[in-house]
Amino acid sequence: MNYSFPFDELLQSKFTRIYIFGAGLIGSYFQAQINERKWKGVNIGFIDNFITNETSSDIVKQVGVYKPEILKSSEYDCIVLACSQKYIPEMCEQLFQMGVNSKKVVLPKLLRSAFDTPNFGNRWDNYYDRAEDDANLQVEKYIIPFIINYKIPLNRVLDFPSGRGRIAESMYTINADNIEKFVCCDANKEAITYCQERFKSNNAFDFMVNKVDEWQCIPFEFKDNSFTFIYSWDAMVHFSYKWLDFYISEFYRILESNGYVLIHHSNLGSPDIKIDTGKSEIWNDNPHSRTPISANDIKFISKKHDFEVVEQNIISWGIPNLDCISLLRK
Repeated sequence: MNYSFPFDELLQSKFTRIYIFGAGLIGSYFQAQINERKWKGVNIGFIDNFITNETSSDIVKQVGVYKPEILKSSEYDCIVLACSQKYIPEMCEQLFQMGVNSKKVVLPKLLRSAFDTPNFGNRWDNYYDRAEDDANLQVEKYIIPFIINYKIPLNRVLDFPSGRGRIAESMYTINADNIEKFVCCDANKEAITYCQERFKSNNAFDFMVNKVDEWQCIPFEFKDNSFTFIYSWDAMVHFSYKWLDFYISEFYRILESNGYVLIHHSNLGSPDIKIDTGKSEIWNDNPHSRTPISANDIKFISKKHDFEVVEQNIISWGIPNLDCISLLRK
């Protein structure tokens, strides 16, 4: 993340009544910095055009999300913009049209490089912690029905990207009698280290850190036909068309004949989903950090790589019909 909360400017001005304009990923990131700093004596609230208190992240929900119109009836010292540079002009224009004094608008601090990122711990920690509580429900509601309905073979299972293994634990617990080998694979070395500790007493588990390069696609270090079932949950929703195309081709290579792949991916690119701010190719500028991919995109990519698209189930994720679960068969 290339933006930092402007603590220095606000402390120097002695601002204590603050609204943060933008309750998405950057806003969540700002609130994580505020929590880490344990900033006392300030009142924080979020405003956003389309994210509500119900659809916001837990870290934002704890302080509250309001429509921008609340500014007309509220007293505040400043408004901090929580957005990427490209949206600053239009957000400022909206505020000025509402009568906000330009001196009360504070821009986010742009970090010079990744090495300037504030040290407030692993920024995935908050996500992993929140997601743990939802793992069992999500597996039982969204994944298990596919396994039962299609009698999916679970002899050798790959969870990619596995994160800290929350879904893997639920999957194994429910299906332990059918699983011979279960592999957790992620590009995040810390996440795989966590998985190794989490499942250290279970000999069914193996672990792999997959190599990632921004400029080239690096294949998995798995042999052909290694797995009977591959799934990806709450991760590939952030993958671009390029990376989805590559990894689906890799899934086909490492999947056994008659094996299945279940992918939870974005449906933000569907023309049926209307977003007031538009749909950016930069995933963290979009609602819930989704890429502008659609169910039809996944269907096209999958068929290109010789998969049979068995079923696609459109689901809501804070926004109606935002995501899709695609089941593929080799």
